[in-house]
Amino acid sequence: MNLRHFHQTGWNAIFNGTDTTIGRTVRVEAWEPATGAALVVDRERGTLRPVMDYEEFSHLEQADQVVAWLALRRR
Repeated sequence: MNLRHFHQTGWNAIFNGTDTTIGRTVRVEAWEPATGAALVVDRERGTLRPVMDYEEFSHLEQADQVVAWLALRRR
């Protein structure tokens, strides 16, 4: 099972490419309580940042959420 697109919020932020970067998908890590804005990790600043702060932000897409994980052991 590939869990690449499974995460807690269930949303991905889609960014368009620019002259220096290719388009990318970034997982939404949280929601801003006061505004409801989607927050993603800004690796350069080491903090959460609203997606609307990025010029290349395009839109949000739903992803699958992990709600439980059951591991079975074989005997």
